[in-house]
Amino acid sequence: MNNIVPNSESKFLNQIKMLQSSSKETVIHTNTFSSFTKYMHTKRTIEDKIVEALKRLEKQDEKQLILLCGSVGDGKSHLLSYLKSAYSSLFLNVFVHNDATESYSPNESSIETLEKVLQGFNDGHTPTQHTIIAINLGVMHNFYVSQMEKGQFVQLRQFIDDNGVFNENSLFTDSNPDKKFQLYNFANERVFTLTSDGPKSPFLESIFTKIVQDNSDNPIYKAWKQDIEAGVLTIAHANYQLLQNETIRVRVLEKVYHVILRDKIMLSTRAFYNFIFTVIVPSELEIDQNKTGFSIEHTLPNLLFNHPDRSPLLEKIYTIDPLHIRVKETDELISNLHVLSEKQVFIQNIFNECEVDWQSNIYRNVYQQAIEKNQLQELSKFIIRMKDLTEPTVYETFHDFAKYLYCFHVGDKKLMGELFTIVKEAFIKWKGSPQPNYYFVSNDLSRPHRLAFQLKLREDVGESFGKQASSEVILQFDNYITLGFCKSIFNLDLRLYELLLKVKGGYRPNKNEMNVAIQFEDFYKQLLSMVEKDSDEVMIVRSADKSKYLITKPSFGSVKFEVEKVR
Repeated sequence: MNNIVPNSESKFLNQIKMLQSSSKETVIHTNTFSSFTKYMHTKRTIEDKIVEALKRLEKQDEKQLILLCGSVGDGKSHLLSYLKSAYSSLFLNVFVHNDATESYSPNESSIETLEKVLQGFNDGHTPTQHTIIAINLGVMHNFYVSQMEKGQFVQLRQFIDDNGVFNENSLFTDSNPDKKFQLYNFANERVFTLTSDGPKSPFLESIFTKIVQDNSDNPIYKAWKQDIEAGVLTIAHANYQLLQNETIRVRVLEKVYHVILRDKIMLSTRAFYNFIFTVIVPSELEIDQNKTGFSIEHTLPNLLFNHPDRSPLLEKIYTIDPLHIRVKETDELISNLHVLSEKQVFIQNIFNECEVDWQSNIYRNVYQQAIEKNQLQELSKFIIRMKDLTEPTVYETFHDFAKYLYCFHVGDKKLMGELFTIVKEAFIKWKGSPQPNYYFVSNDLSRPHRLAFQLKLREDVGESFGKQASSEVILQFDNYITLGFCKSIFNLDLRLYELLLKVKGGYRPNKNEMNVAIQFEDFYKQLLSMVEKDSDEVMIVRSADKSKYLITKPSFGSVKFEVEKVR
């Protein structure tokens, strides 16, 4: 199976380019709404709020300003385009300024254009029509600063301040509909929700499904089918076919949720489209569509886990490559592939054990080609990565943390009790404990003596605990759990949770890992310093022989410390 030129131009490769972040289909303006963008429209929670706001405008005599704000590529422009197409009557008396990064003239900046558009809402002015503006938070901040310097738009700036628009901890989502200004913040729309079954994203799932499903309105699938029937085949066709399997899509999305939760990254709609493109089409076919890309390195599992250079999201997913924790299994696979003569049968048996029927003729030919070329290491990597997309994930810590994050918000005390057990054991081993309920101030074994104070750990949780007990689906949440002991709390995120699990098992963090744990270290020190201030006794442990002495402050009328050797 050679990297030969297909017998004619690929319609599929031409169509799937629409998913690239540079494609005009992903950069939408309010006056353009193609059949593809109409087909791809996926309803979001914020859509109903904006439609209701537009309906209220029809009944309002006082002209109002609606601000749709968020980050680049998050779907503001798409939604405005869709609403203008689907609810055109609601826009008859509404001025729309989409993409506040644009200017009306080469001689003026986008901020100057925005100032003109909003002039009716400036202090002392009377607007003549309702206005709706899509604006990135960065542009809004620049506008805010420029008008503050000029002393203009005081009321609008006060509205922005009151609603904490630039406060990253604000969960503000919409405004009082009776006021002059309204704001709907796309930045507060979480990419996924928390459920008892783990993270879910109806929005991303719908996008993924629409891209790969057999639908007469789906130009990508139609082009793929036409290529297949015409015998125009590339590795991208096989990767696309693999994503038609729902289980594979679910597993791929798990990786996305994982890095969003762990690394706190923002994923725009445009970036997600581009991500799907990059796990289907290898760079080789991006550059030259006359090639087929038939190579094991261009299969979807390898494009997903082994190409951190192609996008910021893939850079993060690279860090959760199953090869990083399945080292032993990978080595055993390579050994077996070297020893066994019937390599094809061996591999087929591995894949036959999978619950998911994912194999295509192209993939079979590709790994047969790898056997013939003796690419056994590359083949074993492909197998491990493929298994990770067909079997339950090897990253149990991610699923466990997501479970605890959900139980924190719904107030599940039993599951929170499990988490407290983990954190307590990690706390005990953080610097060590000479005996129950005593904790070392330092873990520096080079010192001749170490101090330890008595502390009974009483569990505490943050204010958000159980605040969404009536909700089966958690829409608004932080990426961390607020908990602690003795009225002192810290934020436990996924990275810190992973580290505390290792500490619980006896691991000592290195200097780089201590940066992840700096908040936990401060929490530990704070608790011990509180105890030290109020305690009448301290335990001293000699580093040389581990002998322990309990030193008690002098009682009333005495000047001598009491010293007791502890067994």
